Amino acid sequence: MTRGQDQKEKILLAASQVFGKKGFYDTKMIEVAELAGVSKGTIYLYYSSKDELYIETHVHRFRGYLKMIEEKVSRFSTLKEKLICIAEEQLAVFYNDRHTPNKYLQAYNNDPKMIQSLHEFLDHYHEYVTSVMEEENIENASEHAKAFIGMLENYKRDIFFDQHYDYSNLLKTVLFVVDLFINGCKRNVP
Repeated sequence: MTRGQDQKEKILLAASQVFGKKGFYDTKMIEVAELAGVSKGTIYLYYSSKDELYIETHVHRFRGYLKMIEEKVSRFSTLKEKLICIAEEQLAVFYNDRHTPNKYLQAYNNDPKMIQSLHEFLDHYHEYVTSVMEEENIENASEHAKAFIGMLENYKRDIFFDQHYDYSNLLKTVLFVVDLFINGCKRNVP
């Protein structure tokens, strides 16, 4: 890794931490610089604005997530194991950030580049989950992937706003969603 790449990586990691704690609007570039151990001017060698840094921080995170999920899922052999892994990792992102929900609520609506980056990530994530389902010969894999991701996405609110939601709840949610996805709804028969 070159010195420039190393500096850029430090800036992205620092920016991710500061944006995560303070949100987009309350983050100051000097705070990012101090945490990264570089001057404020050094940040502007790589990023022309706070908006650009914010977008690149998310793009970096999106790429890392996709790489991580592919690596983890490759360790499993059954569809159920793979879906449990995908579900746990998707919900863990929100769980790990549950004290900073603003990182998911700020700036996405304001910047077309951010919206495009988010859409590209979601498209790649959907394509990946679709490929997992295609490997398992699931009919209409793309629609099934969309439904599976969507079921998990709806639990984000619980993770962010239920003060009593802990990791054991997350694991119960994962198992419930995977079981529902694989087996369908069950009726209570009197």
